[in-house]
Amino acid sequence: MRGIYQAAGSMLVNQFYLENIGQNMANLHTPGYKRSAPVQRTFPEILLYCRGETGPRGKTGLQPVGPAAFNVCVDETPLIHLDGALQQTGEQLDLALQGEGFFVLETPAGFGYSREGRFQLNAEGELVNFAGYRVLGENGPLVLGEGPVTVDRTGNVYVREERVDRLRLSAFDPEELVWREGHNLYQAAGAEPRPAGAEVWQGCLEESNADLMQQMTDLLKVRRSYEAAQKIAQTYDRLLARAANELGTLG
Repeated sequence: MRGIYQAAGSMLVNQFYLENIGQNMANLHTPGYKRSAPVQRTFPEILLYCRGETGPRGKTGLQPVGPAAFNVCVDETPLIHLDGALQQTGEQLDLALQGEGFFVLETPAGFGYSREGRFQLNAEGELVNFAGYRVLGENGPLVLGEGPVTVDRTGNVYVREERVDRLRLSAFDPEELVWREGHNLYQAAGAEPRPAGAEVWQGCLEESNADLMQQMTDLLKVRRSYEAAQKIAQTYDRLLARAANELGTLG
């Protein structure tokens, strides 16, 4: 029965891997998207023994064979915070970050953090993202109004060559505490934001850091692993069925 449980556990883990790969591939063209990579761990290990002649006069005893794990499971799914490539758009309100840090947005649930710099102006002349959440500067929401906008590498925002504010950029230490939520936003559980030193590139968008070729390679590996575990489970099932049907007829 242990073999069936281990094969089933392997199929469950591989199914989770497949779902994660599907999510990464679905966001290949989402600006600022950070891919995720599941981490698996084993259940507590036990030390296996076998019966053998270990004592004097052929006395039967137990000999250690080695450790064995009952099964495996997905421990966590951390985000990979590597910079995506820059895609030049030429739009003055398109901003990209290179280096650690996030844009800070005002959401109904509080502060939200994003790497997607596809911004626009609302009816009040405030800088907002595609979901309508206001982008924050060091002095509050960024109000730009009309006129040419310039953003330098350190995040200073100018309208008609007059400085308006500076983008609020936040980072977290460690980055593993950051988790993803809707609208391509991130939250941080139990972590205080600190000022970030990312460079701001105007007229560009940061592409997703999920690589198509790598995701396809991972997909093939996971698929083969799933199929192997499935065949193992089917083999054990046939052996158990044969044992149940034939053991009663022996003798």
